[in-house]
Amino acid sequence: MKNQVAFTLRFDPDFYQRVKKASEHEGRSITAFLQEAVAAKLAEQEAATLFAAFGLVGEDMEEANVEFAADAQREVVLKGE
Repeated sequence: MKNQVAFTLRFDPDFYQRVKKASEHEGRSITAFLQEAVAAKLAEQEAATLFAAFGLVGEDMEEANVEFAADAQREVVLKGE
């Protein structure tokens, strides 16, 4: 078993019952159900952060100019011929 951190979560009783019912429906423990839900939320946030970062690429056309890299690759390829 991996190292794990145990901590207490406090839920509204109705919310807890919904979580319990949903985890039972999937045949999983509440812990496994919540771990999967939190992992999915973190992945969603990470994807949004990456998307936003990639959206910034190319906004400044001078900074986005990659001709120098294409020229360097061309030089290396043609050097071998």
